[in-house]
Amino acid sequence: MWRNIFRPAPPEQSPPPGWEARQAAIIAAPADARLLVDGGPGTGKTAIACARVARLISQEGVAPTAIWLVSFTRTAISEIRGRIAEAVGDAALAQEVRISTLDSLAWAIQPTAEADEGPEGDQGYDDNIARILDLVKTSAALTDRFAAIGHVIVDEAHDIVGLRAELVAAMVDRLGPATGLTVFLDEAQAIYGFADRAPGWGREPLLDRLRRRPDFQLLRLETVFRSREPNLTRIFRETRRRVLDDSGDAARRLKAIRRQIARLADGRAGDILSQDLGCRDDTLVLFRRRAEVLAASARLHGAGIAHRLRLSGHPAGLAPWLAAALGGDDGSALSEGRFAAGWDEHVAGTALATESPKVAWAALARLAPPGGNGFLDMALLRRRLAGERPPIELCLAEAGASGPILGTIHASKGREADVVHLMLPKSERGDPGEEARIAFVGATRARRRLLVGTVEPQPAERLESGRLYRLDRDGAEIELGRVEDIDSLGLAGRGVFADAAAVAAAQARLRALAGRLVALEAVRSATGYHLAEPGGPVVAVLGRPVTEDLAAIATRLSRSRNGGPFAAPARIGGLWMIGLRSVALGADDRLHRPYAGGGLLLCPIIAFWGRAALPSLASRPERAT
Repeated sequence: MWRNIFRPAPPEQSPPPGWEARQAAIIAAPADARLLVDGGPGTGKTAIACARVARLISQEGVAPTAIWLVSFTRTAISEIRGRIAEAVGDAALAQEVRISTLDSLAWAIQPTAEADEGPEGDQGYDDNIARILDLVKTSAALTDRFAAIGHVIVDEAHDIVGLRAELVAAMVDRLGPATGLTVFLDEAQAIYGFADRAPGWGREPLLDRLRRRPDFQLLRLETVFRSREPNLTRIFRETRRRVLDDSGDAARRLKAIRRQIARLADGRAGDILSQDLGCRDDTLVLFRRRAEVLAASARLHGAGIAHRLRLSGHPAGLAPWLAAALGGDDGSALSEGRFAAGWDEHVAGTALATESPKVAWAALARLAPPGGNGFLDMALLRRRLAGERPPIELCLAEAGASGPILGTIHASKGREADVVHLMLPKSERGDPGEEARIAFVGATRARRRLLVGTVEPQPAERLESGRLYRLDRDGAEIELGRVEDIDSLGLAGRGVFADAAAVAAAQARLRALAGRLVALEAVRSATGYHLAEPGGPVVAVLGRPVTEDLAAIATRLSRSRNGGPFAAPARIGGLWMIGLRSVALGADDRLHRPYAGGGLLLCPIIAFWGRAALPSLASRPERAT
């Protein structure tokens, strides 16, 4: 049972100014308190978490290094750290607080010096989580590590499922009685249940485990701060209550929730090309599924309407100024003067200059602190940039230079915007309870204005790689632009580019295209699909995953249609380069020098959801799109 207790701040401590009573009670709770904080979207949970960290440091005497804050997404980490720095009033102290995703935290609690490096080799994240879960449950070597933790804050606990829920529960069991926990949750926003449906798992949800523990207290947040618009706040409150009420028929409740959201919205969002998107950067256009985002994006690109993309499986990646300023530097140390020269030559005055050179240098210095001579260790910098999870403060939040952000509701979890266009599928095919929560999450991203529309569902099949496709009579709609679609070989491989001069020319062309929406085509060759502007020089080559997936799609078409067997397409037109990212290279003899020793290269970010003809091998000649 939950102990539904509202406990005010201890009498010896004054409540923090500027907060309502319930928020102040959470912020000022003792360091060893264990709190479950239940609050809907817009009730200030993240702000409270940051203020609580500041209070623990400044008034409770908890060392910053002993505070661990777990965020559900990497995109929130940079914002959280900035808020903590502002609350503490000391950026250096804020840097000492361990703020990470649960996956990153898992590596850190290993009893080895290599723990912070992340997963190695071909091990997947789930495999590593399973291994670390076993360590947490059984390893005596972790006793001192857990004893050193002063307070743990977990955000978005409702979305921690499966193995990760098991891991958090095991960690709570290992923490000493003096270690406090603050767990933020909202079951109306639990939209990752699909991740916990592997056959035979049968795991008890994390929140049910915490409910049973007598050492946790429950505090509820009810005041909505995200929006002052009356109809929007009704969605935040009234619709949330309906989402949480699991009585009655779930399908009927879903329809009622969708009707209520549409009725309280500010209007209807029509077809994507008729929407008033303009160049507003603070607009989210949210869809239920990735294929729906890709289809809408393709239409916008075709109409020349700039926008950005936020999609799982698609890169935003490291900021492009990194490769532009440092790409040609193969030295072992870097001075601020040499960095400034690279910036002036390749970044200043271009769309790549998303930061000032002073801010950019400071970010690099935090990753690889200068030695006594003032030089950065380039080997250390490259290694940290090349990790599986590079520093979030140097990553782009989304792909694309400007305009509204198109994305799935899942990928935009935790984000908000002044204006939201919520595009729900005309028909639902998922679990009604989860679909209701997903619609609620999408609607509550809006601060000032919400428009609701519908789209035709985009049924698509999925390869093992995660790539989406949809077969037709003699071709397929195909998704391109995934993280693995362009690798280091496709940017500087000796089997792809004639020499280092060709690589340098491709990099120069990419710098020249920065900030533009550029039409590309992919033409098949012996070394992969070459990416270029029609009639222009090759700027990159799509990697082996693309070639293998296209062959797999051709095989599936051959099995399902007459007229085969079919082959992978010879050419794919209508691709778009929507931005650039930096790729940090490891040492690789297959690359042209100086890149073989490691370094940084610009990589195009591409987007494509369109049809490609798959030629029948039973007829000649091959047909292209």
